[in-house]
Amino acid sequence: MELFRIDRNPWGQEILQGMSWDLLWVFFGAGALFIVVHMLYKFFWASRLKE
Repeated sequence: MELFRIDRNPWGQEILQGMSWDLLWVFFGAGALFIVVHMLYKFFWASRLKE
């Protein structure tokens, strides 16, 4: 599995063609987990700190 697709231009330089979509679900899951943990923090701990 390659994260970046790299090609060569006519002058022989490496150029970035794009990124792999294979790990998209990992970043989506990490974002969803962050949102859930943040909501739990705000509900359980942040409201107690105000008092």
